[in-house]
Amino acid sequence: MTVPEPPGPLAGLDQAAHLHALADRIHHAADDLPAPESAHSLASLSEEVEDQVHVIAGIFASLAHEVAVHGRAVKRYPSTADPLAQRKVALMTRAADPLGWALAKLGEAVAQIGHLQEISAGPRSPERAKAISSARGTLDNRLASAHRHLTDAASNLNRDADRLVAAAAGTRRAPHSAPALPNRPPAALPAPPPVSPTPSPTLR
Repeated sequence: MTVPEPPGPLAGLDQAAHLHALADRIHHAADDLPAPESAHSLASLSEEVEDQVHVIAGIFASLAHEVAVHGRAVKRYPSTADPLAQRKVALMTRAADPLGWALAKLGEAVAQIGHLQEISAGPRSPERAKAISSARGTLDNRLASAHRHLTDAASNLNRDADRLVAAAAGTRRAPHSAPALPNRPPAALPAPPPVSPTPSPTLR
């Protein structure tokens, strides 16, 4: 079986592009979350939150898959491990933490939506109005927190991708220094060969 060659320095640019693409997906998911204090109905909010839970969970699953695939490749071909690829995976795993927190906050938002649905079905009363206001405030807080975790994850990925680009460019452009030579006096110049005299032209 032919062992694959380790990727060259230009692969770092591809890996950085992968991080940027992942950051874009996370940014879009954050932008598509319902805004706090939205005027949307509770039914619309619940559908929007459901959609984004699916999206963010899919991003989280693809992140876990990428890490697992890289781990299997390194285990199978340890001699072909590429430091830039390993660095990219390490940076991706850092995004898993804020992604997980965003999902947790959306889970709490779903719980508040269920609570709001239950309260809203009850008879009108000052207590009901107060309970709805309190639950809605908690829901808005959880949505804002999920948005913040997502934007933090995307911003960090973009910054780390830029660092990978810089590292790849540095690897590609690193100059090869010439070996140092010992200091020594310059060699004496050879003496010029004797010049035979040129006969003078005859005057006429």
